[in-house]
Order: sequence, then C-alpha cells, then structure tokens
Amino acid sequence: MAVLIAVFAAGVVRGFSGFGAGMIVVPVAAAAYSPQHAVVVFLVLDTLPALPLVIPTLRKVSLAELAPVVAGYACLLPLGIWFLKTGDTGVLRWCMSAVIILAAVCLWSGWKYTGPRSLAVRAGVGGLAGFLGGSMGVPGPPVVLYWMAQSNGAGFVRAHLIVFLTVAQWFAGIGLISAGLVTREALTLGFISAPLFLVALLIGARMFGQATETAYRRIAFGIIITAAVLTLPALDMLRG
Repeated sequence: MAVLIAVFAAGVVRGFSGFGAGMIVVPVAAAAYSPQHAVVVFLVLDTLPALPLVIPTLRKVSLAELAPVVAGYACLLPLGIWFLKTGDTGVLRWCMSAVIILAAVCLWSGWKYTGPRSLAVRAGVGGLAGFLGGSMGVPGPPVVLYWMAQSNGAGFVRAHLIVFLTVAQWFAGIGLISAGLVTREALTLGFISAPLFLVALLIGARMFGQATETAYRRIAFGIIITAAVLTLPALDMLRG
C-alpha cells in the first residue's frame, strides 16, 4: 500500500513537472523490498506509461542540448549498475536517501548552476546522471539542476526532462536485464502499479499551467523529502 501511494504521488509530480517520480518511488520501494527491486519497479513505471507524455513534447526538444547528456548517461550507466549489483543494501539505501534529500534541498532553495555550458559539461552532467540512474534509479537530479538554471522557461525544462528520463530508462532496462537484476517479483509489482502511475501522470499533466509554479514546487519537494526521510534505514525499527 505504501508503494502504491508513492506511485500515485510520483505520477502526479512527474506529469506536472517532468521529473521527481524516481525520487519518490525508489526510496519507498527500496525500504519495502530492496534497492534492486526498487530500480526495476521504477523502470517499468517510467517506460511504457510515460509514452503519452513523451510524444507531444518531442517537438519542443533541442537535439543539440539533449544528445550529449544522453551520450554521457550511456557511458557511465554500466558503472552505476555494477555498484547496484555488488553494493551493500544498507549502503545503497543510505546513498539513495542522501542524494534525493540533497537534490530536493538544492532545488527547493533555488540554487542554480552558474558554470560553463560546453559540450563536455553536458556530457559530464549526463555521466553523473548515468551513475545515479544505474546505482540508485534516480538519474534526474543532475540534469534537473543543470537545465533549471537556464532561462528558457519551465516548458523547455519540462520537455527535455520528460524525453531524457524516458530515453534513460530504456538504456537502463537493457543494462539491468544484462546484469541479471530484473526479477519476476519486481516486474509484477511494476506492472500492477503501472495503470495507477499512468492515471496520476495524466492528472499531473492537466495540472501543468493551472497551478502556480511556486506552490507546486513546495508541494513536490515536500513530498520528495518526506519520502526520502521516512524511508531512511535508521527508521526501519520504527516501521517494523
């Protein structure tokens, strides 16, 4: 039930902003099952159900902006998957929560990247996203922080994030299958949750442009931080 609630909240957040779903679903599913299960569950959720959201945004995407990020992601994704496969479960969960909380705090505070925006930087941002996506199922934070610092507006950021995260999950699927991390139990949970995620996605997409960005950011980041904090390994005894 906790995972399903997280899936619905994540779908609304993803449909509205284009990101944030993994930062909600992954820590909850990791606490309920395992980090490996969590990454596979979110992989299922963020591929086919997200297609209705991706297709209308393709025309808004700049290939010159997106391609280097995707290339960097593909290069470091295998390293992240190796870390997921060989790492200690407790360490992985602590890392997931720490990365998610740090990213949410940076976004909530309005911190923006002010460095260079060269081809190498875009590839580097994608590489960091690849490692985080492979090891923790959350490729979004680096690219969110990078793109939100641009002055192209929320529509530009949302479109690029939607397309990037969907493409990233297809790469991740190939890597996870090759590493033998895709199990029947994780796939079943993902497919059971997928219709709920799709409904929530559509609700979130309809909300885009109707709610104030400030109010929405507060709600979204509040949900993300709450999910990360409540699923910290240190609180396992309280949940038990």
